[in-house]
Amino acid sequence: MTEPSRAELESRGSSAPRAGHWFRSLWSDERELAHAIHGTVVGSAVMVAASLHGTLGPVVVTVIVTLLVYWATERYADLLAAGVHGRATNHRVAAVLRGGWPMLQSSYAPVVVLLVTSALGAELRAAVLAALVLSTVLLAGLGYAAARRSESSVLGALGWAAVSALLGVAVIALKLALH
Repeated sequence: MTEPSRAELESRGSSAPRAGHWFRSLWSDERELAHAIHGTVVGSAVMVAASLHGTLGPVVVTVIVTLLVYWATERYADLLAAGVHGRATNHRVAAVLRGGWPMLQSSYAPVVVLLVTSALGAELRAAVLAALVLSTVLLAGLGYAAARRSESSVLGALGWAAVSALLGVAVIALKLALH
């Protein structure tokens, strides 16, 4: 039995299937999902690189500052590109700045896991690994949510989730190979 399409559910007054509901409500379109995936991968890779020779504080600061720089450069590029459509109004500028916010939002949970795990007494290496595992789970969830939004079957969405999780596994493998 197949699940009804989003259009069928909406025509009946129902919402989309519950799977991936959290991601669906947080990041509402494909650009936001793309920004969230990008932020998760970049945040994870930076965490690995910064942890090689750093301590907890510098690792957290490096992840946050790097993602802020990525966000700012993307927003700046989008603002310049939006300028081809005419004068930049306050409304247009605000919309462009909000557009890439998921890149930063997606890094919150792994950084919190890093901080909490460290506060509970884990060494930096273990705390980073815990954050990377969460990042991998987030990537799988984002892949699943994106596939379900495109009306893929559950099996197809699980395939996309697995492919997305492989990005996280690659970062974990990098971490383990470098230490």
